[in-house]
Amino acid sequence: MKYYLGSYYLYKIEPADFGTIKGSKIFTCSSCINKSYLDSWSISWSEDGKNISDIIRKEFKLSEELINKIHKWTDNKLEQNKIGWINNFYDLNTVLDYKKSFFKEEKELQILSINFPETEKNQALNILSPTNKKFGEIGIYQNLKKEIKENTKEEQLGFDLIGIEPSGDFHSFHCHDLKDELISEFGIKINNNGLIQENKNWKEIVNYMNHDDNGFEPVPWFFVKINQVQTAST
Repeated sequence: MKYYLGSYYLYKIEPADFGTIKGSKIFTCSSCINKSYLDSWSISWSEDGKNISDIIRKEFKLSEELINKIHKWTDNKLEQNKIGWINNFYDLNTVLDYKKSFFKEEKELQILSINFPETEKNQALNILSPTNKKFGEIGIYQNLKKEIKENTKEEQLGFDLIGIEPSGDFHSFHCHDLKDELISEFGIKINNNGLIQENKNWKEIVNYMNHDDNGFEPVPWFFVKINQVQTAST
């Protein structure tokens, strides 16, 4: 099965603090669970970028000088179509450059990618296309349009179910603490990375997640493969 790159992310994987996954490390690219090192505060013209809270400054060890450098970098990369809203890196070289330039001393950061099966890629392009010209294209949509095939040299960590918000943020199935429900309904196995081990029955699971009567977040849900980049730079 062919997979297509949705985005790269720079994350610190932290123990979950809720539900049956509390204390576990889940290698999801959902910022509901893990900490993204590229976010709205990284963008100079965003409200969070204009007024960076003391909490964010402390959490990411941001001096005024570092903030200015990050804002200059992101302004430039947005113009070059190398990053997207809200926390998307469009290629590996760009995320490596960002990490090396601003967070070189953060040894625990992970570079992860989400990759869509071909049918899910086509569905995402149909569903995520802006219906109003007032709204811009979110990063995942912009990158999927390029139809970049998955880098098969990356390490496969497992599979996730993600529900994408209009803002570009997305939830994992873990945000609803659905692990036990999906194990019961579909017999899935959760691996040591906190992700679905195999891609069996994924179409049935996606239909289940997108069915209104099942009470999940009312956003489009997709099945994606999570890969990890292993380089000397990480």
